Amino acid sequence: MKKVIVTGINGLIGQYISKPLEELGFEVFGIGTKSIKKSNYCSMDLNDHIKLENIFKEIKPEYLIHLAWDTKKGYLESEANFDLLYSSIKMLKYFKENGGKKTVFVGTCFEYKFKDTPLKENDDLNPTTIYAKTKNYLREMSELYSIKNNIDFCWGRVFYTYGDNENPNRLFPHIINSLKEDKKVSINYSQLKKDYIFAGDIAKSIALIIDSNVNGIINLCTSNTISLEEIALTIAKKFNKINLLELKKLNTEEPKIIVGDNSRLVNEIGFKNFTTVGEWVNKYLN
Repeated sequence: MKKVIVTGINGLIGQYISKPLEELGFEVFGIGTKSIKKSNYCSMDLNDHIKLENIFKEIKPEYLIHLAWDTKKGYLESEANFDLLYSSIKMLKYFKENGGKKTVFVGTCFEYKFKDTPLKENDDLNPTTIYAKTKNYLREMSELYSIKNNIDFCWGRVFYTYGDNENPNRLFPHIINSLKEDKKVSINYSQLKKDYIFAGDIAKSIALIIDSNVNGIINLCTSNTISLEEIALTIAKKFNKINLLELKKLNTEEPKIIVGDNSRLVNEIGFKNFTTVGEWVNKYLN
C-alpha cells in the first residue's frame, strides 16, 4: 500500500481525511497532539525534531500531507508560527531523506492581496499577519527544496472553513451554541461575503490531489460566496430563533467580498460535489 503521513489528523480538516485516503488505497499514519490510542497514530509536538525524524525513519512514507498548525487564540500574531515554520521545513527534509515522493502542504487565502473578483493562484500576494507571512514563506522555501530534491509539491490555499468539532470561538459554533442557550447573537459586519468551504470537502480534495500528478498552488474553495447574514439566518431558521439575531451592517475596512477561483480544483483534480452551508447545517443539527 501507499504510505502517507498526515499531520494534524485530529484537526478541523484532518478529522475527515482518513476515509477518502483509504478509499484511494493509502495506508494512513496520523500525527496529532491529542493523547488517544489508535493504530497508526502518534501523539507528539512537531517541534520535537528527534521524535519527528524517527517517525519518518520508521515509516518511510512516499507521501506527506501537512495540515498541522497552531490555531489557538491569538494565532495570527503568535510566535508559535515561527517554530512551526522551522519544524515544517525540517519535516520536509526528513521526508526527503526517507524516500518521500509527493507532499501537500496547506496555506491560507490570507496570503493574497484581496480584491473584489475571484482570487487566482497566480494573483498578487500581500500577507499582513505573522501567520500568513510564515505560511507564505514556508511555501516559498518548500517549493525550492522540492525542486532541488525532485519532490512533487502542492500547496493548497484554504479559504474560509467550517465543520464538526470547531473551536467554539469560531463563527459557526458561536452562533449554534448561543442559539442553543437562547442567547442573542450579534453579527457586526453581516454584509460581508466570504467563500466558505466545508472541511470535509477540503479533505476529499486533498486526498485527490495527493493521488494525482498535479503540483503547484491550488485554491481550496467553492468559488461562491455567502454573507455572514445568510449564515446566521440559515442556522437560526433551523432553531426557529431568528428573533435572537442582531444583524449589523457596520462600516469596516475589511474587503466586502473574498472569493477564490477554483478552476484548478474542479478541472484538474475533478472535485465538483461541494457541500453547501445549508446542507451541512441540516445534517449537523439533526
